[in-house]
Amino acid sequence: MTSPKWDGKRWRIRVMQEGRSFSFSSSVPGVKGRKEVQQKYDQWFYGEASGSKTVGRVAQEFLEDVKARRGENSEAYSQYERYIRLYIAPRIASVKICKVTLRDWQSVINEASGRHKALSEKTLKNLRGIIKGIIKFGYEDYQCELLRGNLYIPKGHSRKEKEILQKDDARRLLEESDLWYHPLFCFLLLTGMRPGEALGLQVDDVRGSIVTIKRSVNAAGQITEGKNENARRVVPIGNMTRAILDKTIQRNDEYKLHTKWIFCSPDGSMGNQSTMRNHWEKLKKERNLPGTVYSLRHTFISMMKNVLPEQSIKDIVGHSVSMTTFETYGHFVDGDQQRAAEIIDLTFGQNLGQNESTTDGL
Repeated sequence: MTSPKWDGKRWRIRVMQEGRSFSFSSSVPGVKGRKEVQQKYDQWFYGEASGSKTVGRVAQEFLEDVKARRGENSEAYSQYERYIRLYIAPRIASVKICKVTLRDWQSVINEASGRHKALSEKTLKNLRGIIKGIIKFGYEDYQCELLRGNLYIPKGHSRKEKEILQKDDARRLLEESDLWYHPLFCFLLLTGMRPGEALGLQVDDVRGSIVTIKRSVNAAGQITEGKNENARRVVPIGNMTRAILDKTIQRNDEYKLHTKWIFCSPDGSMGNQSTMRNHWEKLKKERNLPGTVYSLRHTFISMMKNVLPEQSIKDIVGHSVSMTTFETYGHFVDGDQQRAAEIIDLTFGQNLGQNESTTDGL
């Protein structure tokens, strides 16, 4: 975007079009003059003045920017599109964004609601983050000012506790089963991975005592780079977890599937979240297990919180702050990976009252 420059006397924009020179200026100092000359230029170039775009228009341009940066198949784009469509657009899409006040934005959060129950605190925080993203995007386009004040999360939202498996539940989970995705559930319990990350694992991603997460499979069956910037990472694995991987790969070979996917579908193709969830519901009913597939991740974190440093857990499950590629793939150094894997094995062995032979029936 062409931006005004201050020459010591006035703000000015100079452009060339079809061999002709055009100049737009304002002698008013400070932000006011800068906005004035930008408005003149926008009106000439776009046919619309700064501040004339609606919330709906800015939100759509914001989504296009997210799509360009993250990809249309990314979880970020899907989430932003859904939140804008469900919670923001129905209330203030037609209002000029320059006219929307802090109180108006707060009303969007206050009035957001789920179909059958109150929205969770996490959902409302995500909505607040997207609102801030739209405002920042509009500010950079000279359509609105930044917020003067804070958006808060109202009381009365759903505060459902994360469900986890107790020790007896985990023991029942690890018992032998003919369900195709049963090894996947055991693997999730022992690694804390997201289901889509495990479905995205290929044989070449396993090297010794580490698994490198390079991709994820979303609910639509699309391969993505993962939920966030921290999703691409290495996860240490011990003997119990390695046994699950080896036995699953061996099973796939015995079925002559000729597949690169570890937790593949029964026909050897990439794993399917819908089928996986159906298998979980069947296992859950058979063995009286609580929660969802995601509860296995919560269980791992709960079991590790007293035996591993907080930052190590964050690194393993992908909750750490953004890192460069080198930092992501090289964060564990020396013997850290092996020590973490041994601690995980030891903790599950002690908690479940079993040893590494637990996985023999898989």
